[in-house]
Amino acid sequence: MKKMMTIISTLVLATIATMGTLQAAPDWSKAPAKKMTLLYPGTASLEWTLKGVDHSGAKAMKGGETCAGCHDKEAADVGKKIVSGGKPDLEKTAIKVPGSIPITVQATHDGANLYLRLQWKDTKSTGAPKMDEKNQVKVAMMIDAGKVDYADVGGCWASCHHDLRTMPDVDKNAPNHAKAKALDIRKNGPTKYLKESRTSITNKEHPWGGWDKLKSGAEIDKELKEGEFLDIVQYRSGAAPRDGYVLDARRMKEVEGVAEGKLEGDTWTVSFTRKLASAEIGDHKIEPGKTYHIGFAIHDAYSNERHHHVSLGHSLALDNAKADINAVKQ
Repeated sequence: MKKMMTIISTLVLATIATMGTLQAAPDWSKAPAKKMTLLYPGTASLEWTLKGVDHSGAKAMKGGETCAGCHDKEAADVGKKIVSGGKPDLEKTAIKVPGSIPITVQATHDGANLYLRLQWKDTKSTGAPKMDEKNQVKVAMMIDAGKVDYADVGGCWASCHHDLRTMPDVDKNAPNHAKAKALDIRKNGPTKYLKESRTSITNKEHPWGGWDKLKSGAEIDKELKEGEFLDIVQYRSGAAPRDGYVLDARRMKEVEGVAEGKLEGDTWTVSFTRKLASAEIGDHKIEPGKTYHIGFAIHDAYSNERHHHVSLGHSLALDNAKADINAVKQ
């Protein structure tokens, strides 16, 4: 009996010790809230934004003016114009999706993990066909550590090109390319990539972009080691979350615990958890005293691929009130 009590006591103490190491849920009431508007961009690729005859802000972008600095207050109006068919170079006809999605973003950290939470009102059925019947909602965040061109200006716009799958200049022969399998190019074309991984991209004559102008494997490996990539995490309502990065292609794998979400009443809540000092390939270390660039994308109402709503690019930092998204320690 005495021996049995000793074993039970040992198990209880071990359980208590284990419980002490579990991460407590953040107190979101103590996390600053940032309101932003995600707009529907149509086919506004990086190449389009940098072409002055199409985008009046091209010169400002090249000079370092952020998309949010110019369009933040008018994002809803811009999105409304695109979905109504008022910008035929970005969407040829009117489509049944909202022009924008207002969201609230919060961030906090505990010295070991970064936590981000997004909340928005559910988009009611629009009558549009379900492009991804498995996932009513997908939410992605991309983080740049200051080494990706235009990520400081437009967030994840740095990865959007005119020759991606479902975009106007997609190469229908891309699946036959020698490196199609390595780049995860399926029957509908290339995934996101960065200009850093290509020898050149163009917006002079169609096709715009440069998906097939790949640098050598050694050059791309070097860029990856030096942090020239976008760190991406994605929540999926009907499947496991995914974690990875974007450089030569969008490279993601299913990873449990990095994202979770739920629909309560008419409100979606999606949260992300990231180790601050992650050693995983494709994860940026999030350090005090540094400012990062972050972008969000929401595929709502069963939408897919380019048919999403995106943020204009914002700053993220730990315990820095000057950042758009300030992750305050708890």
